[in-house]
Amino acid sequence: MKEKRLELTGFGLKRLAVVSMVIDHIGSFLLRAMMIPYMVEGTLTVNRESPTALWELMQAREVCDILGRIAFPLFCFLMVEGFVHTHDRVKYGLRMAAFALLAEIPFDLAHYHRVFDPGLQNVMFTLTVCIFTLLLISKAEERYRERPGLKWLWVVLLTLAGAGTALFVRGEYVFLGVFSAVGLYLLRDRGRLRVLALAPLLVVSPWTLLAWLPALFYNGERGRGSQWFFYIFYPAHFLAFAALAAWLGQVG
Repeated sequence: MKEKRLELTGFGLKRLAVVSMVIDHIGSFLLRAMMIPYMVEGTLTVNRESPTALWELMQAREVCDILGRIAFPLFCFLMVEGFVHTHDRVKYGLRMAAFALLAEIPFDLAHYHRVFDPGLQNVMFTLTVCIFTLLLISKAEERYRERPGLKWLWVVLLTLAGAGTALFVRGEYVFLGVFSAVGLYLLRDRGRLRVLALAPLLVVSPWTLLAWLPALFYNGERGRGSQWFFYIFYPAHFLAFAALAAWLGQVG
């Protein structure tokens, strides 16, 4: 009898990433809102005399933050897979850009309780920059296929340009997302070794390492599911969390 191996499809990884993202935002928005009653003049002070409930909320937020570090590395991994296999890379990038704009108001409402805040943009902006950086790199690969030295020079220059653009746009994970995306693309034919390209994200949190394991079980298949689910769920869940956090804040 043939031994059955654990395998994950693209949609399997995406579902895991979505669950991780939701857990992260439970900590960021809901648990944070539940801490408001413990604030004094807008400042949260935690010491040995703090109520047990506050300590429990702090511990729960820490768990949410750890489990939430799985999301972006998997989204980055899947974005590169989508880029490699899509029939229209420009359309792929434009679709990501359109939904980045659509998600920005819900993102700001959830994070800053206002319609617009320039401090930080949602992660779809980072993924959009990554897609167009990879598009330019793929063009350089085609054009300088017979001149490897020139090809790699353009890869480096375009990667730095993409990183600079991401820093200017100020999407989540900024240039670290670009470095990981480019690494994943360049290692696209190296099988499981691709996960090494997620190493730059360790700068944000060592817990991003948790995403490497499910990525290693990716079987290269798309799987069953709607390609539109994440595009719609992403802004919708921010609206839901903004409303719930506001309600919890008022209750507290």
